[in-house]
Amino acid sequence: MPLPETLHDQDDNRVIHHELGHWLMAREMGFEVGKIVINSSRGKASGYAKVFPRASSRLDTAEAVDDYLSRRVRVLLAGVIVEIAWYKKTFGESLSDKDLKGIYENAVIDRSGIGDKGKAEELLAILAGIRGETRAMDKDLNNQIRVLFVKIYRETEQIVETFLEMLFVLADLISSEPWQDPDMLEMEKQRLTELVGIAVGNTAIGA
Repeated sequence: MPLPETLHDQDDNRVIHHELGHWLMAREMGFEVGKIVINSSRGKASGYAKVFPRASSRLDTAEAVDDYLSRRVRVLLAGVIVEIAWYKKTFGESLSDKDLKGIYENAVIDRSGIGDKGKAEELLAILAGIRGETRAMDKDLNNQIRVLFVKIYRETEQIVETFLEMLFVLADLISSEPWQDPDMLEMEKQRLTELVGIAVGNTAIGA
């Protein structure tokens, strides 16, 4: 069955959750973050989370490059993982494997015109080369990418789970913020950080 249709405020809310997934995971991975922007037009939303995935030191070993790429891919995958959690919570039903693939294949597109899938797979190809799998079954690049994707996706799910409850509270707070105009909500880092503090407190009270 197709994914439930989302329109207007509901779709804005979906994208807010998606971008918060990127933003919070970037902080978890030690990257600098900036603002989040949500654009809404004709009942459909898009957006981006400003993330600065700069290495903190020279990537002069294979291990350092591996670590950096793994963290970067987790940031990319977190948006999809949170969006899937949003669908489950919003519509109260389990999604099929086909639905999950559809979210990954057709998730929020940012200003670059490239989705999270394209960005992640580009980095996974590099990561596969660095790890240099030698087993016969792993000689095929596409298979290496699939194996790495599953491994890092599961790792990312575990990390997302540690802040997912707070994220949903945070998303509700953001949804109540005033939009700059009818089609754009722009949340600066300072305000986002303030709301994170409130969300953490509210989550603790509700626990």
